[in-house]
Amino acid sequence: MNFKAFSIKRFLVISFIFNLPPILALTKIGLLFLPLLFWVNIPVLWTGVAKAMGETHFKIEGFGALPQSVTAYVVVVLFWLLLAGLITVVTSKKKSE
Repeated sequence: MNFKAFSIKRFLVISFIFNLPPILALTKIGLLFLPLLFWVNIPVLWTGVAKAMGETHFKIEGFGALPQSVTAYVVVVLFWLLLAGLITVVTSKKKSE
């Protein structure tokens, strides 16, 4: 793996896009409930983290998992940052030496 080709700018843009739903939720726009719901449920329900961490961190209801602690939000943000890093590494072009 060539870390010289790792682009910080690309990583920051992808990370910003992946973590945009909670940023936009602070603006109190009413139609942002669904993207925010997907932003939380994709990493915690599809990977099983919500059940593994338990009821103290995630409340699982009809619409999905609802974060109940700061640790829950940290897990979700870390998931999206790791995914952004993986996409950045995969899409980075190798520089010829």
